[in-house]
Amino acid sequence: MSYKILVDLSHGEKIEFPEDSLSEDDYSIDYIDKNEAPIDFDKLEDADILFIGNIQHKKDGKKDKFAPEELAAIKKFVGEGGGLFLTSGSGGDNDISMKQGSIRVLYKITGVRRFWKGTIFESGTNFLVNRENVLVTEFFSHPIMDGVSELVFPNCTFFTLTEDVDDLINTSEKAEFMYSNEERGTIGPVPICVVSRFYDGRAITLGSSDILLEDNDFGLDAGDNLRFVENIVKWLTFEE
Repeated sequence: MSYKILVDLSHGEKIEFPEDSLSEDDYSIDYIDKNEAPIDFDKLEDADILFIGNIQHKKDGKKDKFAPEELAAIKKFVGEGGGLFLTSGSGGDNDISMKQGSIRVLYKITGVRRFWKGTIFESGTNFLVNRENVLVTEFFSHPIMDGVSELVFPNCTFFTLTEDVDDLINTSEKAEFMYSNEERGTIGPVPICVVSRFYDGRAITLGSSDILLEDNDFGLDAGDNLRFVENIVKWLTFEE
């Protein structure tokens, strides 16, 4: 199957999709560059997946926020069978409200109402080298988890969810969270990877973006991270 991944760079994203890592040869990657906003349906309609990687919202300005017409275009794209692949990170949504146009506005597609600003620290049995590298070996059953036994989520945040979303991965009972004010406390099991359906389309949201980094000890080369990403692409394009 041939498919196209469209990478949005017009909202201050810090992560691009790893171009040369997937074993599947028959795909192409295109970009919405930072000077090509707003996103409209004409840019989306030929794509199979829209990738949005780790937006770092600023308190001021509108360039990194979603306008109502962009939200409408993305809803139309996913609702008609497209896939949304969204990743966050320790910055979360920088506590920017939905009213201001943060990534929270996508909640009807993603099922995520808030991306918490801070970093997850795992218990002694659930991290790799550094406690910011969340090591996951227990998952909910789903086609995306086929052949996956170990994942590493570096620099990860967690979500507040709506009811219409399925958890794939949660943190452990002993997980802690360091908030943006450096206050640290136990959070226990919280969602860091969720999947959802929106009309005829699908979406996945990850709490870590660094999981996609190439040539990084704790990115795609860690655990079964690469297989996990390949499975995500297959699921979003209805191969699984």
